[in-house]
Amino acid sequence: MKKNVEDVKERIIRAAMKVFANHGYFRASTNLIAREAGVSKGLIFWYFRTKDELILEIATRSLPIDVLDKCLSSDLKGIELLECVGRKYMEKYSDPMMRNLMLQTMAVRTIYPQIEVRLREICSNYIKKLAEAAFNTVTEETRTKARTFFGSLMCYILSPPTDIPPETYLKHLIRILIH
Repeated sequence: MKKNVEDVKERIIRAAMKVFANHGYFRASTNLIAREAGVSKGLIFWYFRTKDELILEIATRSLPIDVLDKCLSSDLKGIELLECVGRKYMEKYSDPMMRNLMLQTMAVRTIYPQIEVRLREICSNYIKKLAEAAFNTVTEETRTKARTFFGSLMCYILSPPTDIPPETYLKHLIRILIH
């Protein structure tokens, strides 16, 4: 029974991600999400008390927290860690749906304080963890390198150069940051 409950919840989340990516957080209706998920509107509100609660779930999933957690928990260090984060980040956001959701999440962060908190966590705590594991120290310089790394990855995802493949871009970016 518990597996079925989780399956239904995940089906609602996947449908919401698709609908929000195509229509935006505010223009997307719960009726459209219910139709996409093949469930009743009431069932959405069984799992998520409000549309805002569903938005916060999707917004959190759109951020690179999962990428950072997976790579940082792998005990990789230095170049290998940066390669892990870079590959997984590019993989996640090469999906147009995830890219759209991430951009929408960034746009609504002033409306939802919880999103602002998660972004600060990424830009502070995760950046420190990444700096320490990748560069063996946490200084202003290594935190700036870690932020530069993320900014450059985001720039690549938003507008990929046609003449630089992702793996080559990542290799050059890491080399620049290490030296």
